[in-house]
Amino acid sequence: MPDVLPPLAPPAVPLHFPAASPAAGSPTLLFLHGAGCGAWVWDEGFAARCAAAGLAGLAPDFTRRPGGREAGLSDYLEEARRILRGVGGPVVLVGHSLGALVAQRLLLEPEVRGAVLLTPAPPEGLWLSAAQLALADPCLWSEASRMDAPPGSAPLELATTLFGAGMPEAEAHGFLARMGGESQAALLEAQWPQPVPMGWLHGRRMLVLGAAEDRLITLDAVHRCALWHGVTAEILPGRGHLLMLEPGWDALADRIIRWAAA
Repeated sequence: MPDVLPPLAPPAVPLHFPAASPAAGSPTLLFLHGAGCGAWVWDEGFAARCAAAGLAGLAPDFTRRPGGREAGLSDYLEEARRILRGVGGPVVLVGHSLGALVAQRLLLEPEVRGAVLLTPAPPEGLWLSAAQLALADPCLWSEASRMDAPPGSAPLELATTLFGAGMPEAEAHGFLARMGGESQAALLEAQWPQPVPMGWLHGRRMLVLGAAEDRLITLDAVHRCALWHGVTAEILPGRGHLLMLEPGWDALADRIIRWAAA
């Protein structure tokens, strides 16, 4: 008799950021967080700033779910599709890192108007960026690859990998303590090439933003990702991988607001 997978525990209710005076026809932003993070990364001011500018937001939590099997990328996608179907209007995806890979696999969904990819995992998967980091700094690669460990177990030294030099140390350590608990199954799946449609096929508006001090997603990977979608990547100077939490996040949010509203 074949093994039967245990059920997947139900997802948490997405964070909701109602818009202040939304313009008619304005899109809803669907925020998709990266590996080892959670919906909380958008709740440190970023999503609220977008909502104050008239763009409502939703942020699901793609984390390991106690009491059920580990979620894979297909589960993340199904959860995002369920949210898309419930919005009732146009949506702009805002995906970070692993969440940007999920966003790229949703580009053919009819509700999706466009996508903003922040330090994105490219369509080829993470294997090449991981290999480059492993060769350049094996110890750092070993620590960075443990996003499935429980929150609070990451060494403080990992902060220099995840944040740019301008990030205050105390804030970086505070955020780092909240990270972890990612599904190992999803991390393994994300290493390999993904069925992401090219720009000429999906025809959606795209904004691809990389970070000059990002040591996890290399700049060449960001440029290849943008090329896949037929656009040119913008590289933000002085920024690290978790750029929505770093100083200057408000200017980044304003850039996305202007682009999404255009």
